[in-house]
Amino acid sequence: MARNVEAYSALRDLPAHFLAGFCLGCAERGSGIFVTLADPEDAEWFSQVLEVAWKAPLGEVDEDELIEILEDFETRTESMDVDDPGSRGFSVVQSAMLAVNAIAVHLNPSPARAEMSGQTLETVMGSFDFKLGGSEVVITRAGEDEGLGRLQRMEQDAQNAFVESVRALTGDQAEPRLGRDFLESLRQSCAPVRDEFKAATSSVAELAGWDQE
Repeated sequence: MARNVEAYSALRDLPAHFLAGFCLGCAERGSGIFVTLADPEDAEWFSQVLEVAWKAPLGEVDEDELIEILEDFETRTESMDVDDPGSRGFSVVQSAMLAVNAIAVHLNPSPARAEMSGQTLETVMGSFDFKLGGSEVVITRAGEDEGLGRLQRMEQDAQNAFVESVRALTGDQAEPRLGRDFLESLRQSCAPVRDEFKAATSSVAELAGWDQE
């Protein structure tokens, strides 16, 4: 599975406070997975966490509340089945982790931790591509580009668009800020991909029998 290595390398050169923005984009797009697969109570919890994550860079949330969310996530996932990448529980926890990781990166900016959000969503969408493609392994010959499924490519394109948008700001402003206008534009740009991922999740759940669990 080819990874978006150029985007992840670029994270090391972006202003540190934009790393949380990268994670927020992943969380917003991945939210389509969680709200489709999680039970109603957990879906409500996740929606609240995601809203808090978007407010955090604007200074609208107390740091103690953010730390409490990180601790609560650990408690919630202790007893869940997260070892099998083909399980419903794995996709639920991984997509929830995206919102939690956005908070963690806001508190402690780290390119490696931000990359984890991108890698996580690529892994889930790559597995969905595999399932929707009939679970057939595609053999790539030497010298050929490793094929990407539609969903994983959409995620990579969204990640690349984020990097380019920050680079454009860096060129225009000496000290670009992760402000309200940027965040609102970012969240809006994630909506079409989020909805595509949500629809794909429903299809995968039906194929895998998750909707009967």
